[in-house]
Amino acid sequence: MRNISRSVLLRIMLLLGMIVSLNASVSLNAGVAYHGNVKTKKFHQPSCRYYDCKNCRAVFYSREDAIRAGYVPCKVCRP
Repeated sequence: MRNISRSVLLRIMLLLGMIVSLNASVSLNAGVAYHGNVKTKKFHQPSCRYYDCKNCRAVFYSREDAIRAGYVPCKVCRP
């Protein structure tokens, strides 16, 4: 009986750890604005050298939004 409760406790702790790490990664990406090039349909993350190009006028707040809009990830910064 004691081993079962330790096993259950371990599983709960692992699950909580996974939830906390998932929330941390989501909050790290919150507020990141990707720029999309309206001519090439490629989007860039803020650290990319092409982030501020003259045709990068589309703004996306998630990678998924950019892809849904028909943009593809830049091969340089790989957002």
